[in-house]
Amino acid sequence: MRRLLTVAALALVAWRADAGTLQARLVRATGEAITDQRLADIEPSLKKRFGYEHYQQMGVQQTSLDGKDQQRLDLGEGFVVFVTPKSVEKSIREINLEWYSGRVALVKTTAKISGKNPLFIKGPEVGKDWIVLALTVRD
Repeated sequence: MRRLLTVAALALVAWRADAGTLQARLVRATGEAITDQRLADIEPSLKKRFGYEHYQQMGVQQTSLDGKDQQRLDLGEGFVVFVTPKSVEKSIREINLEWYSGRVALVKTTAKISGKNPLFIKGPEVGKDWIVLALTVRD
Protein backbone atom coordinates (compact mmCIF):
# COMPACT_ATOMS: atom_id res chain seq x y z
CA MET A 1 0.00 0.00 0.00
CA ARG A 2 2.86 2.34 0.87
CA ARG A 3 4.41 1.80 -2.59
CA LEU A 4 1.13 2.62 -4.27
CA LEU A 5 0.87 5.90 -2.35
CA THR A 6 4.48 6.76 -3.18
CA VAL A 7 3.94 6.11 -6.89
CA ALA A 8 0.73 8.16 -6.85
CA ALA A 9 2.47 11.06 -5.08
CA LEU A 10 5.37 11.00 -7.56
CA ALA A 11 2.95 10.95 -10.49
CA LEU A 12 1.11 13.95 -9.06
CA VAL A 13 4.36 15.87 -8.56
CA ALA A 14 5.51 15.05 -12.11
CA TRP A 15 2.14 16.13 -13.53
CA ARG A 16 2.21 19.42 -11.63
CA ALA A 17 5.81 20.04 -12.75
CA ASP A 18 4.51 20.33 -16.32
CA ALA A 19 1.91 22.88 -15.23
CA GLY A 20 2.81 26.41 -16.14
CA THR A 21 1.16 29.77 -16.26
CA LEU A 22 0.73 31.83 -19.39
CA GLN A 23 0.44 35.57 -18.92
CA ALA A 24 -1.01 37.60 -21.79
CA ARG A 25 -0.60 41.38 -21.79
CA LEU A 26 -2.11 43.89 -24.15
CA VAL A 27 0.48 46.62 -24.66
CA ARG A 28 0.35 49.97 -26.43
CA ALA A 29 3.64 51.00 -28.04
CA THR A 30 3.65 54.79 -28.15
CA GLY A 31 5.75 57.87 -28.62
CA GLU A 32 3.96 59.62 -25.74
CA ALA A 33 5.90 60.01 -22.50
CA ILE A 34 4.28 57.24 -20.45
CA THR A 35 6.05 55.17 -17.81
CA ASP A 36 4.34 51.91 -16.87
CA GLN A 37 6.25 50.02 -14.18
CA ARG A 38 4.09 46.91 -14.74
CA LEU A 39 6.08 46.31 -17.93
CA ALA A 40 9.53 46.65 -16.35
CA ASP A 41 10.33 42.95 -16.90
CA ILE A 42 9.74 43.04 -20.67
CA GLU A 43 10.25 46.71 -21.60
CA PRO A 44 13.90 46.30 -22.73
CA SER A 45 12.84 43.50 -25.07
CA LEU A 46 9.92 45.56 -26.36
CA LYS A 47 12.23 48.52 -27.09
CA LYS A 48 14.71 46.31 -28.88
CA ARG A 49 12.00 44.64 -30.98
CA PHE A 50 9.70 47.57 -31.82
CA GLY A 51 11.84 50.68 -31.30
CA TYR A 52 9.31 52.75 -29.38
CA GLU A 53 10.52 54.53 -26.25
CA HIS A 54 7.31 54.10 -24.22
CA TYR A 55 4.90 51.25 -23.55
CA GLN A 56 1.63 51.15 -21.65
CA GLN A 57 -0.12 48.03 -20.37
CA MET A 58 -3.77 48.10 -21.39
CA GLY A 59 -4.86 44.73 -20.09
CA VAL A 60 -3.52 41.55 -18.54
CA GLN A 61 -4.79 38.08 -17.77
CA GLN A 62 -3.19 34.76 -17.02
CA THR A 63 -4.19 31.12 -17.23
CA SER A 64 -2.83 27.73 -16.30
CA LEU A 65 -1.36 25.57 -19.05
CA ASP A 66 -1.83 22.27 -17.22
CA GLY A 67 -4.65 20.90 -19.38
CA LYS A 68 -5.50 20.49 -23.03
CA ASP A 69 -8.65 22.63 -22.98
CA GLN A 70 -8.92 25.94 -24.78
CA GLN A 71 -8.64 28.96 -22.45
CA ARG A 72 -10.21 32.37 -23.12
CA LEU A 73 -8.28 35.46 -21.99
CA ASP A 74 -10.18 38.75 -22.11
CA LEU A 75 -7.59 41.54 -22.27
CA GLY A 76 -10.04 44.44 -22.44
CA GLU A 77 -10.55 47.04 -25.17
CA GLY A 78 -12.36 44.33 -27.19
CA PHE A 79 -9.26 42.10 -27.48
CA VAL A 80 -9.57 38.38 -26.68
CA VAL A 81 -6.99 35.60 -26.89
CA PHE A 82 -7.82 31.89 -27.08
CA VAL A 83 -5.00 29.55 -26.04
CA THR A 84 -4.89 25.77 -26.32
CA PRO A 85 -1.83 24.01 -24.81
CA LYS A 86 -0.33 21.40 -27.14
CA SER A 87 2.92 20.06 -25.70
CA VAL A 88 5.87 20.64 -23.39
CA GLU A 89 9.44 19.72 -24.29
CA LYS A 90 12.44 20.83 -22.22
CA SER A 91 10.49 23.77 -20.71
CA ILE A 92 9.40 24.95 -24.16
CA ARG A 93 5.65 25.08 -24.44
CA GLU A 94 3.79 24.76 -27.70
CA ILE A 95 0.37 26.41 -27.89
CA ASN A 96 -2.34 27.12 -30.42
CA LEU A 97 -3.12 30.82 -30.32
CA GLU A 98 -6.02 32.86 -31.68
CA TRP A 99 -6.11 36.66 -31.15
CA TYR A 100 -9.28 38.60 -31.89
CA SER A 101 -10.31 42.23 -31.89
CA GLY A 102 -14.06 42.04 -31.53
CA ARG A 103 -15.10 39.49 -34.16
CA VAL A 104 -12.08 40.11 -36.38
CA ALA A 105 -9.34 37.45 -36.23
CA LEU A 106 -5.94 39.16 -36.00
CA VAL A 107 -3.72 36.07 -35.62
CA LYS A 108 -4.23 32.31 -35.70
CA THR A 109 -1.00 30.38 -35.22
CA THR A 110 0.92 27.73 -33.35
CA ALA A 111 3.73 29.15 -31.22
CA LYS A 112 6.52 27.90 -28.98
CA ILE A 113 7.26 29.86 -25.82
CA SER A 114 9.92 29.34 -23.18
CA GLY A 115 10.18 30.94 -19.77
CA LYS A 116 13.31 32.79 -20.85
CA ASN A 117 11.95 34.62 -23.88
CA PRO A 118 8.61 36.40 -24.14
CA LEU A 119 6.66 36.18 -27.39
CA PHE A 120 5.56 39.47 -28.95
CA ILE A 121 2.94 39.74 -31.68
CA LYS A 122 2.45 43.05 -33.43
CA GLY A 123 -1.21 43.90 -33.78
CA PRO A 124 -3.17 46.76 -35.27
CA GLU A 125 -1.91 50.30 -35.71
CA VAL A 126 -3.83 53.00 -33.85
CA GLY A 127 -2.76 56.42 -35.14
CA LYS A 128 1.00 56.54 -34.55
CA ASP A 129 0.83 53.79 -31.90
CA TRP A 130 0.83 50.00 -32.20
CA ILE A 131 -1.00 47.39 -30.18
CA VAL A 132 1.23 44.47 -29.14
CA LEU A 133 0.33 41.14 -27.57
CA ALA A 134 3.03 40.06 -25.09
CA LEU A 135 3.00 36.43 -23.91
CA THR A 136 5.19 35.09 -21.12
CA VAL A 137 5.31 31.66 -19.46
CA ARG A 138 6.23 30.88 -15.88
CA ASP A 139 6.66 27.35 -14.52
